[in-house]
Amino acid sequence: MSGEPPLPQAVSPAPPDPKPRVEYVGFRNLEEHREFGFRVYGRDGSSEFRMRIAMEAFRSRRVRMQDCPDLCYQILLRAVAAGLTGEVEAITIDDAELVRYREEHTPIPRRRARPAGLEVEPAATPSKRREYRPYPRKASLESPPAAPIIPVEPVPTLAEGQRVSHAVFGLGVTAAATSARTVVSFDQGGRRSFVTSLLQVEVLSAPHTWETSSRGGNRPCARSAE
Repeated sequence: MSGEPPLPQAVSPAPPDPKPRVEYVGFRNLEEHREFGFRVYGRDGSSEFRMRIAMEAFRSRRVRMQDCPDLCYQILLRAVAAGLTGEVEAITIDDAELVRYREEHTPIPRRRARPAGLEVEPAATPSKRREYRPYPRKASLESPPAAPIIPVEPVPTLAEGQRVSHAVFGLGVTAAATSARTVVSFDQGGRRSFVTSLLQVEVLSAPHTWETSSRGGNRPCARSAE
């Protein structure tokens, strides 16, 4: 029997989280919105997501119908990377997101180089700005290519009744918190569920100092206000 200590066993690194697969399942028209459905497949199964665009945006030509699946897909990828789960209400896309998508997908016209020494007469009228005409994309039921998940630092488990601030949804109050899921009732965005390990918020109060009324409004607890 040898007196030498045994060699340490090599430890295999943990497998990385699989990239989610997103599937576009179609749209439906509501009274004031057009709703687009998606299904996201991950390690824990699939989740349903619904994205809404106001009908007025189509009438005023701020967005084109053929661009909507890709627009919703890009916003959904950012929301999933931030830890949003399918156990939420429909996500309404605002005008800021429409402007951002239009600016990112408007083609830039190419200009020809002017030969040296060639004088150009000034134009009689000012040139008009190129009209927004994004490249058309064919809507398909085939799943778009999955984007990589952006790694974020995990946050400690929150407690109920804490006032928090989220970079996307604004101010809210924690309604339930576990090591797996955290539910936040936002002042403007309603009740939403997040993956706790991916949630990033700024904590603004101690636990049990805020509460959510039966009508969904957030307010300080009566005991903490005294």
